[in-house]
Amino acid sequence: MYEKILVPVDDIKSAGLALTNAKEIAKATGASIVLLHVVTPDSPLIITDEHVAGVHAAASVVERAQQDESVHLANQQEILQASADEISSDGVSVSAEAVLGTAHTEIIRAVKNFGADLVILSTHGRRGVSRAFLGSVADEVVHDADVPVMLVDRT
Repeated sequence: MYEKILVPVDDIKSAGLALTNAKEIAKATGASIVLLHVVTPDSPLIITDEHVAGVHAAASVVERAQQDESVHLANQQEILQASADEISSDGVSVSAEAVLGTAHTEIIRAVKNFGADLVILSTHGRRGVSRAFLGSVADEVVHDADVPVMLVDRT
């Protein structure tokens, strides 16, 4: 039924139920799993103080933010790979990828790039006003994905 399951993970500790579901479905169907973590780039700071060395200072802030993102990306790749190794010890084929971008865009891109035919996504379980103001990656993925999406409440 399923051949490739995409599991977007923003925090490995809170994604336990999504990972468990993915592993069980993969075992039952022979599917492989792709773990995905999206690192959202930091917005560069805007320096307006006339006493700061303008463009040079702004460039160094951007450079530092890029270095921080690279370190964070590498750390997340290690964390994902450790989870992938644990899942694969149960006989499930699994890969892990950390990417830089916005969550919704990168999840939809990964569905296409990896040929995923199921997405299992943890949600924050927000309701009411907080959900309306904060938006929902899950809502966007459900709307834009052309494959089934299983939502798992992590609260």
